[in-house]
Amino acid sequence: MSSQNNEEPICSICNILIHDLKYAICDSCKRPNHYKCAVLSTTEQRCLELKVSRRVKFYCDDCEKGLQVLPQVLSTLSALKLEINSLRDAFSKQIQDVTKQAAPLPENQSNQLEEMIEEYTDRQRRKKNLIFIDINESDSCDVEVRRKTDLDQVIQVLISITNEQPIINSTHRLGKKLENKTRPLKVIFQNPDIALSILKRKHLYNGTVRIFSDKTPKQRDYLNQLKLELDRLNSIEGSHEKTIKYINGTPKIIDLHPQKTQTKN
Repeated sequence: MSSQNNEEPICSICNILIHDLKYAICDSCKRPNHYKCAVLSTTEQRCLELKVSRRVKFYCDDCEKGLQVLPQVLSTLSALKLEINSLRDAFSKQIQDVTKQAAPLPENQSNQLEEMIEEYTDRQRRKKNLIFIDINESDSCDVEVRRKTDLDQVIQVLISITNEQPIINSTHRLGKKLENKTRPLKVIFQNPDIALSILKRKHLYNGTVRIFSDKTPKQRDYLNQLKLELDRLNSIEGSHEKTIKYINGTPKIIDLHPQKTQTKN
C-alpha cells in the first residue's frame, strides 16, 4: 500500500513516517506497519496488495498477542460466570430455606446479603491484579508509548523476582495524572496464581518499586483500621511488640515475639 493522505501515517513499530515505503494496515487496530518492520515475506506482501477478494489477514504484534490470549480470557470469564451463578444459586437456596422456616428477611439483611455477594465477586476479580508503586511514569503524549514504557519497567521487575516473564493481560494507571507525582500502576495478569506467586516471592526484589495485592475498598478500610489499632496497642505497651501479619489471606495483629508456653514437670 502507498500513502495518499495529506497527513502521512506513522509506522506503529518504528514510529517513523511511512513516506514512499510500502506498508500494511493491521486488520484489527488499523495502524500502519512498514513491510520491513513487520517482517513480511514477498508472498505475504503480494497477498496483502490484492485489491479484490483478499483473504489473507494481517495483524500487528500487539493484536496478534491479544488474539492468542483471547481464548484464555474468555475461558476465565466463563469460569467466573459459573462460579458467580453457583454462588447465587447457593444463596438463593439458603434464602428459600430460611423463608420456609421463619418470617421473611428484613430488607436490611437482604441488602447485606447482596453486599456480601458483590464483595466476594469483587475480591475474586481482583485476585489476578497487582498494584505497582513508584513505576516511573512517561510524559509522552502518545498513549502507546506510555503503555510500553510502563510494561517494560514491570517486566524488568518481574524478571528479577521470577527469572521469567509472566503473561500480562493489561496495565493502566490509577487516578488522575498530577504534576511531579507518579500514579500507582495496576497490572492484570493471566490468572490469580501468577499474581500470588509474585507476592510470595517479592522479597527477592531489592529495588525501589513496591508491589501490593489489589484490595477492594472494604479490604483497604479494614487494613487502615487495623493499622490504627496496632499503633494504639504499641503506644500503650511503650514498644513495638506487635505487628500485622497475613494469616490465610486475612491481616491480623500478632505478637512480634510470641512467648513460648512453658510446660510443667
